[in-house]
Amino acid sequence: MSAKVRGTISRTIMGANGLELRFVMKSDPRYLQVVRGAVGSLAAAIGWDESDCMAITMALDEALANVIRHAYHNRRDGEVELMCRESAEGLEAILSDRGEAPDQSKICARKPGSDTQGGLGTHIIRDVMDTVTYENSPAGNRLILTKRFQKTI
Repeated sequence: MSAKVRGTISRTIMGANGLELRFVMKSDPRYLQVVRGAVGSLAAAIGWDESDCMAITMALDEALANVIRHAYHNRRDGEVELMCRESAEGLEAILSDRGEAPDQSKICARKPGSDTQGGLGTHIIRDVMDTVTYENSPAGNRLILTKRFQKTI
């Protein structure tokens, strides 16, 4: 018996600066593996090495999992959009949802080495990405992440 994936729409197009990848999906964790595969491939196509591709993929996976867990409280009927695009500096990712807005004063990671379960995703996202910006509006929530190519001298 094969599983059918419904509610996931993805496309890759050429944006003004290069590749652009967009997913619109239900807040169902089973779709995360599809996104991980595509994001890793996109990061490689843009020019990151395998280690950086894995880190970028993990950061975006954590961000999506947080939306499912916290904004939608594990409901599978919410809508999540992830748009990743190549820029001259590297990669920009925008994650949009209409779930419960995060209380930014309570977004905190647990201390590494703590016995408390969960909370490492925020560390991963902030350690991997160069900028992390949250926006809340009546239209929904947006998390904007950027990863720049490192300049060597």
